[in-house]
Amino acid sequence: MTPGKTGAARVPADGLRRAPQQARSRARVEAILSAARQILDAGGVENLTIRKVADRAGVPTGTVYQFFEDKSALLTAVARRYMDASAAAINALVEQASTAPWPELIDNVIDGYVELYRRNPGYLAIRTGRHLTAELLASDAADNDGIADGLRHILVAREGLVDGPALRVACRTGVHTVDALLHLAFRTAPEGDPATIAEAKRIVTLYLTESLADPRYRS
Repeated sequence: MTPGKTGAARVPADGLRRAPQQARSRARVEAILSAARQILDAGGVENLTIRKVADRAGVPTGTVYQFFEDKSALLTAVARRYMDASAAAINALVEQASTAPWPELIDNVIDGYVELYRRNPGYLAIRTGRHLTAELLASDAADNDGIADGLRHILVAREGLVDGPALRVACRTGVHTVDALLHLAFRTAPEGDPATIAEAKRIVTLYLTESLADPRYRS
């Protein structure tokens, strides 16, 4: 989960002031969001303005305001798209690695997040810059909890662990710890500090290895 200040309460969960109904309107919204992502990728949140987005999307400023109340709403919409795509990608990684040894699964998921952040610096700027609304913060935490649940099911199925509250807390703690360390890695270096990424892998592997040996998790 990314700690930070919430957006205005009036911002809808998806950022849109109104949903586009016609194909032409949907195309305009996609052009606006694409332009916003390009600006964020190139210069971060501070570089994004409604005027710049409109110019890059090739639409009047008023068109942007038809669908997005302000910059905060636009950031929310972009973040929502990024989060949906990243959750789908990471869940696919977990599924693909479900037959691999669990340390390999951990490495694959961490590498997947690193690659997502490198390909989408705009999303990283939103997250680390504390621009997520309360709804997106909750959704972000829920995505991490979903990954933790996937890891827990794999450990129960393959390592013979007892599926209960203690294991749930252990997996959740491990996943959220990695999330925090990856944020540190990308605050340290634009492409992610390799030493911090390696430490994230080492820390969570050691933590879960110790958990596997704990009698509380064994039947």
